Order: sequence, then C-alpha cells, then structure tokens
Amino acid sequence: MKYLNIFIFLFLGGVFLFFSSHIKFSSNFLEVFFSSNSVRLFSVTSKLGLSNNIFIAKKGFNSQSLDELYAIADELKKVDGISKVSISLSPSDDLKAYYKKNYYLLADFNSTELSSDAIAKKLQKVYDDLQTAYIYIPLDTNDPLGLFHVNISRNDTYLKLKNYGYILKAGTTIDTSSAAEAKVLYDKIHVLLANHKDIYVYAPFFFLVENSSYIRSDTQKIITAATVLLFLLYFFMLRNYRLLIHTVIAIGSSVLSAIIASTLLFGSINIMVLAFGISITTVSIDYMFHYYFHGDFSSKRFIKRKSVFFGFLTTFGVFVIFSFIDIKLFYQLAFFAAVSLLVAYLLFSWVFSYMDIPQPIIKQEQSHIKSFNPLHVLLISLLLLGYSYKNLNFDDDLRNLDYKNVKLLELSDKFRKGLDQNKYQNILISAKSKESLLRKYEKLQAAHPAMLGIGKFILSKAKCKQRLELLKEYNFPKVRKDIKSEAKKIGFKDVFSNTYAGIQKMKCNIQPIEDMGFKIIQEADRYYTVAFVPKDEKISLTEGIEVLDLAKSLSKDMQKSKQTIVKFMIISIFFIIMMLFLVSGINILYPLVYILFPLSMVLFFISLFGTINIMHMFAIIILIAISIDYGVYMHNTKTLVETRTAIQYALLSTLAGFGVLIFSDTVALYSIGFVITIGIGAIFILLYWREI
Repeated sequence: MKYLNIFIFLFLGGVFLFFSSHIKFSSNFLEVFFSSNSVRLFSVTSKLGLSNNIFIAKKGFNSQSLDELYAIADELKKVDGISKVSISLSPSDDLKAYYKKNYYLLADFNSTELSSDAIAKKLQKVYDDLQTAYIYIPLDTNDPLGLFHVNISRNDTYLKLKNYGYILKAGTTIDTSSAAEAKVLYDKIHVLLANHKDIYVYAPFFFLVENSSYIRSDTQKIITAATVLLFLLYFFMLRNYRLLIHTVIAIGSSVLSAIIASTLLFGSINIMVLAFGISITTVSIDYMFHYYFHGDFSSKRFIKRKSVFFGFLTTFGVFVIFSFIDIKLFYQLAFFAAVSLLVAYLLFSWVFSYMDIPQPIIKQEQSHIKSFNPLHVLLISLLLLGYSYKNLNFDDDLRNLDYKNVKLLELSDKFRKGLDQNKYQNILISAKSKESLLRKYEKLQAAHPAMLGIGKFILSKAKCKQRLELLKEYNFPKVRKDIKSEAKKIGFKDVFSNTYAGIQKMKCNIQPIEDMGFKIIQEADRYYTVAFVPKDEKISLTEGIEVLDLAKSLSKDMQKSKQTIVKFMIISIFFIIMMLFLVSGINILYPLVYILFPLSMVLFFISLFGTINIMHMFAIIILIAISIDYGVYMHNTKTLVETRTAIQYALLSTLAGFGVLIFSDTVALYSIGFVITIGIGAIFILLYWREI
C-alpha cells in the first residue's frame, strides 16, 4: 500500500500516453463562450467567405507597386489553400461570359414601345457617334437601342487602401475557425512576403492564429511557473521530502484523471481549462495539510475527518452544480475541477493513510486568542457590497477578455477604414429554400435599391418568369424588322442579324458560377446569403432578415451568460447554506462570513476599476467554493493551532497556484488571478483577526 500512490500515477500516466494522440487541446479562447446562435453566425460567416479574405497592400499608387503585387499574386496562386487572387476590379472572363449569356434576364429592361422613327433616331445617333469618335468605340450589336441597362458605379480599376497603395485580395478554402489550418497558411503567407518591403498583410483569421499562439505560450509559462512555485513552496513548508514527493504525485494523478475524463466526455479540452483546472486542483492540498497536521497519515484506514469531508463535499457540490451550466468554458472547467478534487480527496484520505508519515511538531500558543465578532464582519461586508452594487457595471464585450493584440487591432482598423467598409451594414438573409431566399432578397432590394448582393446575378423563379412574360409581351419581331430596315438606310452593314435574337425563347435556367463574389450556402436546414446595405438606411428586420453583427451577438451572449451565472450562483449559495446548516446548525453566521467578507472585498476592489467581466464572476464562484472550506474548518475547531496552520499553508498553496495568473496579458487569466488573490488576502485577514 505504501507504493499505491506511485502505481496509480504510473497507470494514469500510461493511459494518458496511450491516448495522447487522441487528446486534443484547443487554444481558441472566444469559441468557448459562443452560444448556439453565435456558433451559427460564425459558421455562416465563414462559409459565405466574409472571414476568408486576405488583403495585401503595397505602398504607392504607381506601376512599380502594381508590378510587385502581380509578382506576389503569381507566387500566392501556388500556395495550397488559396482559391482566388485578384488585383483588378474588372470582372473576370468567366463573369463576363456569364453575364453575356444571361444579359437579357439580369439587366434592367425598359419596356417602353418604340416607333419606327424612334428606332431610326437611336440608330442614327449610334452611327454618328461611331463616325466622330476619336478612339475606338465597340458597337453593341446585342442591344443597340439601349433597352437593357446594367448599373455600373465603379470608377476605380484597382482595389486601393486609402492614402497608402494598391491592394491584392485573395480568398482561401481552409477552415478559418481551425487554428491549426489557419496557422499553416499564416506561416506560408508570411514566408512568401518576407523579402518584400512596405507591405501590409491582413486577414480576419490572423487574430485566431496570433492570439491562440500567444495564449498557448502564456498558458504554458503560467503552468510552468505555478508548478515550480508550488514545488518550492511545498519543499519549504512540508520539510518532509517523502510527503512532498507523494503530494506532487497525487496532484499529478488528479490532473491526469481530469484530463482523461474531460477528453472522453468533451472530445477536446480548451487550454485555458487546463490552466485554470491545475490551479483549482491546488485547492485540494488543504485536505492533505489538515490530515498531516492532525497526524492522520498513519491511521491505516480511510480517514474520516468530518470538517474535511464537509469542506470537500461543499466544494465538490458547487462544481458539480456548475458542470450543468450552458457555457462551454465553465462546464468544462467545473467538470475538470470536480474530477480532480474527487481523485485528490480519495488519494489523501485513503492511500496516504498507509504511508506512516508522523505528525509534525507545532509550537502551541499559550495566550488566549479572542475570536472576531461575526456581526462586525457581516456589517463591514454588507457596507462593501452596497458600495460595489452602486458602482459596478458589467463588461459584455467578450473581445476584452482576449489577448490585446494591439498591432493587429490597429492593422484591422486601417483596412476597415481604408477600404470604406464602414459605409455598409451586412444583412444576413435566410430561408428554408433557395427560392424563398431569393424572394426575400428581391423584396428587400425593392426597398433598398442601392443594396449589393447575389440578386445582381441570380433571379428567383418567380421574378424570372415575370421577366420572361414581360419580354414575350414586348414586340421584338417588329423591333428586329425596323432595325434591319433602318440600319441599311443609315449605312450599317449586316451587323444586326442576331440583335435581340432568341429573347422570346429564353428559359429560367441560370447556373451560378464561383466568380460572382456572392454565394448561397446551406447551414443545417436553412439557406443563407449576405447583402450589403448603406449604413444610413434603416432595415426592417423580419423573419429571416437580420443585421450580421457577430460582436453584438457575442454581447448578447455575455448578457445571457451573466444571467445564467447569477442563477447558478444562487443555486450554489442555497446548497452551501444547506451544507452549513448540517455542519453548524443555527450557528451559521461564523462560517458564512468566510464567504461574505472575501466576496465583498473582491467586488469592492473590482468596483474601483469600474467593470466586472464574466471571468471575474466565475472566479468568484471558485472563491466561494474554496473559502467555505475554511469557514467549516474553523467552526468550533478543538485543534485551533493545527487547523489554522493547515489553512495558512493551504492558502499559500492556492495563492501560488492562482497568483501567477495576475502576470498574464490575457485579461481572462488576469481576472481569475485578481479575484482569487484578493479573496485569499481577505481570508488571511479573518485568520489573523482572531488575534485582535
């Protein structure tokens, strides 16, 4: 039994290594907060290609800049994952052929009847223009009378970044929500551009690549720092190297158990869950300290210390409750913490009891220790809570929790403003069929003529039939006859033999192509497309028509998450109060202040900074879950010195595990560390307040 702890660790380590190829770690921070609606929007945005564009800007508006961009384009076309590269704004040959084939259906049609004289005048004008032109003007033999019109408002030949230079635009076929795929393409692009100067390159998925890389690196440093700090702390606190080694092994076993269980249940683990989870696992060290300072590691049986059991059960219960919350990061973290705490408790309570580790000698204090008055602490706590309530605001911008990539944020803003993307609002249109989708688009376009979208290239069957009926009603045979007659009189040769030919035999069989710039995609059981409407035009939002604003959707997610967390906090507090009644009966106030005072201190300090975020809230849950343990331990303890010493050591251990998070540049990690550090400081105040 003395070596059972090592055997368990080796077994779990073997299982971990065996399944290591199947254990996946995700470093995409934002995805763990997405609601089902935001996940849908993110997926649709990606499929529509709105987040799949890559922009490369070369300084200067001259031929040298264009030549360099064309050279880059040639190299970029050879890169796997690049689907399309363009510099010129002129339509592609495929798009020209497509529009020529479907011209009579897609162009605006002037159905005003023309007399023979009117036709003669139009043809004469065309002839005169050709004769007097200084440069060559092509003759439109398909529509010499101008009955059909295409609205072209584009003046520039090339895409430009305002006040900088020309732009190359490329598309990608990779899954831009996959950090691994995005990283490969990111590296290839930057290697390709390494020798080019005065170049800006930007793509929306660069945030995922750079931020994920930074967060992964930051998390690894934090885990390493926390591990080293904890090891040093245990080394100096325990001074029993055999116990130190077994404690580290037990913590390792609990973490491995949580990783394996989380992988089996969730398929992958967010790396932030791993960082938080390991920090939370250090909370279990207080079980070991209590057993150690009370001489329980030679009992040769499962240790049954009531205060430790109720402390564990309360903390474990809170995490079990939160494992049912509908927030990915939180339920993964709660499950991870619950598993690791359970395994650690079982190891310390059962396996360690057979290790024959002697009780340390603690100097007993002779002086009378006066306990604090819980009513005084309660009053102070309520005052701090009242101040915090009046001064706290909730930060619902999820991006504020991510790593602040200042350089990329500035670059994003430069391209957004430089490309005049702020002029339009993105409208997402959806329906259960393509036909319904196109009808919704056409109805919206009727209200917003300046709208840009796929309706410029595809018609609904209903609108196409209306167009065919209109064309059939128009007297094209007479028009063709008049053109042939008048053209000869004016001096045209036989160039109009195919003019307006076959119009009345056309059918609705438009086949879309890739080069249209807009597309219809399917997500689940609905079809989607996007349209661009000028920002100064108010959109009438109906079923299937919504403003595509992922940031706003995430903000709603945060507000909803806040409400959900508050509900689960209320449930947890009721659970904690129930457990406290089981432990202390009517004398519940004393252990209760171990929750209220740290909570009020944390909220007070957060209020000094003005806003509370969702990670602050979850850290408060962790704080409540662990601080109640100390209230249970200190309530009516008969071994005050041993209990207080164990709590002090446990607090230092937890501080080492969470304190390093304060040094993170990722706001989510920093927020966790900030709350736990302030909370632990408040508990230390309560411990020493007893001596006043």
